[in-house]
Amino acid sequence: MKPTKEDVSRQFGKNAENYALSAGHARGADLEIVFNMLTPNRRWHVLDIATGAGHTAAMVAPSVARVTAIDLAPEMIEQTLKLFEKKGIENGEARVMDVEDLSPFEDESFDAVTCRIAPHHFLDIEKAVAEIARVLRPRGVFVLEDSLSPEDVALDRFINEVEKLRDPTHVRAYNESEWREMLRLVGFKIKKTRNYRKTHEIQDWMDKASLAADQQPLVLDAFRSADEAARLEFEIKFEGDLPVSYTDNKIILRAVKA
Repeated sequence: MKPTKEDVSRQFGKNAENYALSAGHARGADLEIVFNMLTPNRRWHVLDIATGAGHTAAMVAPSVARVTAIDLAPEMIEQTLKLFEKKGIENGEARVMDVEDLSPFEDESFDAVTCRIAPHHFLDIEKAVAEIARVLRPRGVFVLEDSLSPEDVALDRFINEVEKLRDPTHVRAYNESEWREMLRLVGFKIKKTRNYRKTHEIQDWMDKASLAADQQPLVLDAFRSADEAARLEFEIKFEGDLPVSYTDNKIILRAVKA
């Protein structure tokens, strides 16, 4: 069953503190890659979409004129405001808003948009991408990071099914071909891409999503039943019969609005 926006807001709202305290979100090596891809300008007004606990917005803020952070979950916006206060950020604002409806913002309102590890939860990805393009100025920059599924159909199916078992609000991790086509259709030109491998400790990965104890065996069984190709692609590690970690790909890209 496809999740609703209420499901997504509830899921991330109840886990807002987990994301605020997550070292991988707050200090992951990918943050620096995102920042370097952005190459921020001190005159820019930047929109950070699905900001979560605000880590990307807080990183960018000192290098630009203004940052607006949005998220569907009010609890995430609370965490973002706390982070802004903690870091002394005075050029940032945080608002509850849906990426699929950025109507509070006029056309061509922003110089750049960032979005880190979130689009696999967007219910209507085409609408979201179209809204991002609409609010960007001509030659505006879009820097995206998200989970990347393999081009191979079986491997794609495996990782997306595991993700849905762990978090029912997961919609889809797209492959690079799909991202290129989605962005092309709304007028973006991709200038740079980088793949980033990220290892997840499976128990921590499940706990971060507050997966109920009686549902965790389903995730573990999915890893146990992975075929050889999936075990190699996702570097699934075991301690005895217990799956303990896996590694997936993230795509980090810089696109420019024509």
